[in-house]
Amino acid sequence: IDELMSSGSYEAAANKIREELSMPYIPMDFEEKLHAYEKELLMHEAQKKLGDDEIDAYFEMDEAHQLLAVKALRESNMRQYLDLIQKGLDHAKSNLVTISLIEAFIDQQLNEEFHVVKDGLDISFIPSACVNPCDSEGVEEGIAIMRSWLENENPSLLQLCIQCIYKEAYLHLPFEIEEEESEDCAYEIVMYVSAMM
Repeated sequence: IDELMSSGSYEAAANKIREELSMPYIPMDFEEKLHAYEKELLMHEAQKKLGDDEIDAYFEMDEAHQLLAVKALRESNMRQYLDLIQKGLDHAKSNLVTISLIEAFIDQQLNEEFHVVKDGLDISFIPSACVNPCDSEGVEEGIAIMRSWLENENPSLLQLCIQCIYKEAYLHLPFEIEEEESEDCAYEIVMYVSAMM
C-alpha cells in the first residue's frame, strides 16, 4: 500500500485497503494503519478537482464522497450541473449532505425547481426563493429574544442556545424559521438546552 500511495496509484491503493479491511481478522495496529491510509486517500481526493463523471460517481458512494462531490459543485457554477444536483439530493446518505447541497444552491441563487424528501414529505422548492439560515429574520428574532432572557443571567447557556437555533434552522432547510415562530422556537430551544445541562 505504501508503494502504491508513493507512486500515485491511489485507485489501486484504495482497492487494496478495501480488500484488507474486508478480511475476517485484522490485527488492531494494522487496522489502524489501514484507516489512516483511508483518511490520507480522502484528503488526496478532497484536494483534486473532480470532473463531471467523478462527481456523478461520488454521489453514489458513502457520505464522505458525497460531501466531496458537494464541495466540487459548490466551487463551480452549479447552473451547469442541475441533473447532478438533483441526483445528489436523491442519493444523499445523510441530512448533512442534503443540507450542504441546499445551502450551496441557495447561496448561488438557482432559479430551477428541485425535489427533496424530508421526513417522508416530497418537497419541491426553488432555491432563489429560500433564505440562508444565517440571513433569516426569524433566526435573528429568536436570537434577540434569547438574548433578552439570558444575556445577563447565563451567557454560556445563551451561546449554546444560539448554536442550537442555527442548527435547527439548517435542519429545516429548505424551509425557514418565520418571525412569528421565533419566540416559540427560542423558548423550545432554551428549555431543551437547559434540560440537557
